[in-house]
Amino acid sequence: MASATRQSLTAAKAAIKPLLAKADIKFAEEIFGIGAAVASSTQLRSILSDPSAEAKAKSGALNAVFGKNVSATALDFATTLVGFRWSTGQDLVSAFEQVAVYAVAAISAENKKLANVESELFAFKQAVDSDQDLQFALGDRNATDEAKIALVEALTKGKVSEEASVLIRRAVTGARRRRVALVLEQFGKQVSAFADRLVATVTVAAPMSDAQLGRLETVLAKSYGQSLKLNVEVDPAILGGIKVQVAGEILDGSLASRLTAAKLQLA
Repeated sequence: MASATRQSLTAAKAAIKPLLAKADIKFAEEIFGIGAAVASSTQLRSILSDPSAEAKAKSGALNAVFGKNVSATALDFATTLVGFRWSTGQDLVSAFEQVAVYAVAAISAENKKLANVESELFAFKQAVDSDQDLQFALGDRNATDEAKIALVEALTKGKVSEEASVLIRRAVTGARRRRVALVLEQFGKQVSAFADRLVATVTVAAPMSDAQLGRLETVLAKSYGQSLKLNVEVDPAILGGIKVQVAGEILDGSLASRLTAAKLQLA
């Protein structure tokens, strides 16, 4: 990510903070929707991300496209967002997505649902990862967004919070050549970042007890100097031991990896 985009993203999150005290989930969905429309239109994206374009021209374009379809608050924030400097049009699209996730995280925190949303996103990601038919259905470029949303709602209705439901739907419809599971993982990390938590993916051969998870969380938090959200995956293929992925590092203490290392030494 270029320096201009990083600075603008920081400024965008600062700009949206005052709006979140009164924001509801509809506001977050409007930001997602504006970003999706910008992503789908090369012409609109070029105008809104052009650093040489006048603010009046950008505001006019936003009003023409979204003025009758979104709230004044969402439109005003979008105008503020496109007024920042973005290195590429895709960076602008990504910014709309990231601040929308940030808004959902803030609303979840206000409703004391943040931890639930983290867990619900991870659970749906696991469901996608473990089902090839579901992966194909959600990633099918020939399928309509309406069909994908209907599938998501059939799978999640009554099982996840409204906040998680919004993020799951947007991960599916806004994947844009990305794997849906990867987008869900990114959203989960962004939600955890709002809570100032790292995400640690823990892979084990068999389920761990709450006491074992608590000890592991304590050790990792002390090691990284930050609280963590543990996402636990059970994979019998590792045979035993534990593998932890956190902050770009892989701590592999699985039996399978040790056996592989031993075979290499004997070769």
